[in-house]
Amino acid sequence: MIYIVFFLIAGAAALYLLYSDSRKSRNETLNADPHQVIRDRQAAIRLSLNDLQYELSVGKVEPQDFARLQSELLAEWEALEGRLASLPAPQKKPADECTKCGATLLANARFCHACGAKVLQLLLVLLLWPAGQLEALDIRVQVKNGTTGKVHTQPLKIQLIKLEKGMQPVAANTSSNGQTEFLQLPENPMGPYMVQTEYRSVTYSKVIPPNMPSPAEVTLDIYESTASTDRLRVRTLVEVRRVAEDKLAGIMILFFMNQDNRTFTGNGGLEFFLPAQAVVEQASVSVGSGASNIQWLKVAAEKTGAAGAYRIAQSVKPGERIVQVMFSLPYRPAGTSLAFRSVYPQDAGLQLIAEPENLEVRQADRLLARVKDPNLGRGLISFPSAESRIELKFSGGSIAEARAEESEAELVLRSPLEVWQKLLFPLLALITFFTVFYLREKLRTDKSGDAD
Repeated sequence: MIYIVFFLIAGAAALYLLYSDSRKSRNETLNADPHQVIRDRQAAIRLSLNDLQYELSVGKVEPQDFARLQSELLAEWEALEGRLASLPAPQKKPADECTKCGATLLANARFCHACGAKVLQLLLVLLLWPAGQLEALDIRVQVKNGTTGKVHTQPLKIQLIKLEKGMQPVAANTSSNGQTEFLQLPENPMGPYMVQTEYRSVTYSKVIPPNMPSPAEVTLDIYESTASTDRLRVRTLVEVRRVAEDKLAGIMILFFMNQDNRTFTGNGGLEFFLPAQAVVEQASVSVGSGASNIQWLKVAAEKTGAAGAYRIAQSVKPGERIVQVMFSLPYRPAGTSLAFRSVYPQDAGLQLIAEPENLEVRQADRLLARVKDPNLGRGLISFPSAESRIELKFSGGSIAEARAEESEAELVLRSPLEVWQKLLFPLLALITFFTVFYLREKLRTDKSGDAD
């Protein structure tokens, strides 16, 4: 499947190169016109705002970060408007020049001969676009229970929030038969709206992208809650490092995988155990998805009474979530005993990284050996998933330098491809593009010969 996707992408790129002879000349025309350069940048800002809005809707961007990035883009937009106003009026009338590629139009042309754009339609959109921003917006919300797959008919308080310079409450309605609506709202070009509700002590939200046609139809998904761990699995990675004569620093990473169609709330939150003598420095939980797009939200870890037991007031909706905890604990080179405990069913056994590698780790009287992980590039000690409580003894070891990446979880995705398969992709790409360039030059030569 991955090869099919690669060939589709390479083929599309090849066709683009093959049939884009006029691309360079059009770009030169655009760059020569300062009005068009500014308009192109404004179009790019519109796309960036839409992308930013999507990332907020799926939880990849925090509201405060969204507001900051949006303000920066809008400030640049205003600066471009000022530059556009200060430029002298263009010599040509809009009807004589394509607004998309800048090519000179033929008399009474309805389509651009260079790029094929509909001239009259583009002009009409540009003229009517500012007026469309002044229309009132209606938002219609339907509450759907993702667990049952049906509309949630019980009344819920639905809050409307404006995501502009933070989260600004606008209005609140109570749903009836799973429906509610917010009418005659001012269209908000500065930021989107968001609807939010609380169900079974869990907050659910949905962002409404800007510039949606009115009425905006929105489905707000909620889920039933459960404390059962039957469909919950966790992977645990612990790293400890000797950073001083009498101190160990560590980070525990818990990968939660909720395969249920209900939100896992646990016993009032997510629990974890640290060695009894450990002190929590910082705890955070993932927001978003994808190893390269994860954002981190700092949370408070509270003790629950038992030695080394902690809880954070978070839940796991259907899907995945990651908790990481940074801690420190006292260390005696002659021997320090530590105990790690699993609270939830483990998808795999606990994995331990202990640095430097001359730091001895023993289980009972057995010295544990490290196996170098090909992805991490570091020695890893793994335990069977059946061991829910692991007692270890650390001794010796030199002092390792503290690493900068200690403040973030290290997330590595292992490729399913072998080395020769990875090398095959660029090789095929080179062959494809050299073939395309050959065909392109041959076509040019044939056209030149026909012209002669």
